[in-house]
Amino acid sequence: MGIDWITVATAAAAALVLVAPLLAVMVRQHRRHARAARTDPLTGLGNRTLLAQAAERVLGGLAGPGSPADPHGDGTRGPAVLLLDLDGFKDVNDTLGHHAGDELLTQVARRLEAVAGADAVVTRLGGDEFAVLLTAPVTTSQAVLHAKRLLAALGAGGFTARDIDLDIAGSIGVAVAPGAGRTVGDLLRRADQAMYEAKRSRAGVCAATAALVPETADGLTTLALLRGAMEHGQLSLVYQPVVEAGTGQLVGFEALLRWQHPTRGVLLPAEFLPLAERTSLIRPLTRWVLLTAVRQAADWRRAGLDTSIAVNVSASVLEPGLLGIVEEALALNSWPAEQLVLEVTESALAADAQEAREVILALSARGLPVSIDDFGAGYTSLGQLRGLPVRQLKIDRQFVTCMLEAPDDAAITASIIDLGHRLGLRVVAEGVESPGTTDRLRDLGCDHLQGFSISRPVSAAAALEAWRSARPTPLP
Repeated sequence: MGIDWITVATAAAAALVLVAPLLAVMVRQHRRHARAARTDPLTGLGNRTLLAQAAERVLGGLAGPGSPADPHGDGTRGPAVLLLDLDGFKDVNDTLGHHAGDELLTQVARRLEAVAGADAVVTRLGGDEFAVLLTAPVTTSQAVLHAKRLLAALGAGGFTARDIDLDIAGSIGVAVAPGAGRTVGDLLRRADQAMYEAKRSRAGVCAATAALVPETADGLTTLALLRGAMEHGQLSLVYQPVVEAGTGQLVGFEALLRWQHPTRGVLLPAEFLPLAERTSLIRPLTRWVLLTAVRQAADWRRAGLDTSIAVNVSASVLEPGLLGIVEEALALNSWPAEQLVLEVTESALAADAQEAREVILALSARGLPVSIDDFGAGYTSLGQLRGLPVRQLKIDRQFVTCMLEAPDDAAITASIIDLGHRLGLRVVAEGVESPGTTDRLRDLGCDHLQGFSISRPVSAAAALEAWRSARPTPLP
């Protein structure tokens, strides 16, 4: 018996009638999900995924000078990434609430779209950070001009949140392919470095240059890995006690950062912080250290060890936003301001004396003790110290460690102790590595000691075990 093709065709047609609407629904859902995966839900702009896809298309022709993306054949023109970070956005959130912050971000997104142009892809990467991809080949000068137009548009006013007029400013880092990179990841890293330099120098816009590039490929790799280190649990803090010179009584602990590098083992701050300080990565890194250190101190207090905690602050974050990070750490842990010591390097004061003074004044007004770290190794003038509301000086370890063998180091150490006391400050010697050095510093009237002769940096658990019975002496 043969196949009744008419019957088969009729059944197939009927099935198609039933299935077609379902397929159409599935296609629409797929398209919606695909759009959602590439869209920032708050502003409606593209997100990091869309930026990567768009950049992949325009960067694909970067085979070298003369390529389609470099029609002039000199390797100096190509697509560009402009990385924008709003200035003072956290103040809007803190003062008016997150809903107002969301209103502002949406308005900024619309303004950027209106000004960026047809050959630009505007995206929001997260928080108050936006990226604009210029898809048509441009020179660095043209890209910088484009960035300045964006900032001018933001500065033109017209932004409101909760019926309050807001003034908006920002900083933009510019990275132009192929000179600044041939992948979106490279361009974002270089733009991030440039953006931080623009923020630090208050220039508004800064382009990636050779001076802003880590000197080796290993430096770039280190930065890339460091970005994920906080999320992957590779960062940790160890704690070194500070004691009274005369009695050995515990004064507090200094929190010291360590990185368990995936291939190089444990890295000390000197091996990666200088790289982080050249990018905006130093800000979330500082926040992580502050939150972790204060949380640990609060845990100690609940376990019976009530002591102050000191945290190093880079010159790169000695800006008004630092107070907001500090306030967050204090509030989350109900920690008293007077028990969080912020150690600022002497060179930080020389980098931008006026801004440093303003920030230190604000921190001091909040009740936070400020310490000048590595004193004697930088460029602080006595005029800068005059009237600066700091509580203590820390003598740079290079003078302390060899003071028994080097008369010049001993003389410098003695002079710093005398200077500190004449200014009404406590003086801390770090790098104390022998009983003889301890005795000599005690004879010179040094107030506090820190170093291997007292204790090496230890884990939080070991610190609690070793010092819980000690009675800390409060800082003045």
